[in-house]
Amino acid sequence: MYFQAVRANWEHLYEFLPPKLIAWQSEAEAEIRIRELIAEWQLRRLFIFGVWEQRTGAYVGETYLANADWQVPCIELGYFLLQASTGRGFATEAARGTIQFAFDHLKVGRIELQCAADNPASMNVATRCGFQKEGCLRQRHHKKDGKLVDRLWYGLLASEWLNAEHT
Repeated sequence: MYFQAVRANWEHLYEFLPPKLIAWQSEAEAEIRIRELIAEWQLRRLFIFGVWEQRTGAYVGETYLANADWQVPCIELGYFLLQASTGRGFATEAARGTIQFAFDHLKVGRIELQCAADNPASMNVATRCGFQKEGCLRQRHHKKDGKLVDRLWYGLLASEWLNAEHT
């Protein structure tokens, strides 16, 4: 299902997919990679959460926590949605649930989020979830089409999350 969803949304997702996912050529390769991702979870290196529409049960995307620095402790939040599911609030709702997991279960004190400056949807998710824009690295992201764009960095502290209303 995951392999088919990614393939069906290839043009929409291509810019955001990691190289290992782009390299998948078959469902068998996808199954191997998913087994590797289970091991990554157990090693506390990568936490991937599927996002499903409650009403229909359809898979609509994923969130993930990665690049942990357990000394701080902090972790980075990321997400993507299938094209037909964008603009319906799924990313914000899923990001909030993932943030809650990171603070409650991983006990991080900080969550980071980064996105390209030409991605207003991702910037809106960050803002709706309470992240503060912390910086802009000019021409820091090299898009797959070769274009350089600014990279925006956001941060959210556990104390900010606890003091905010999450509706």
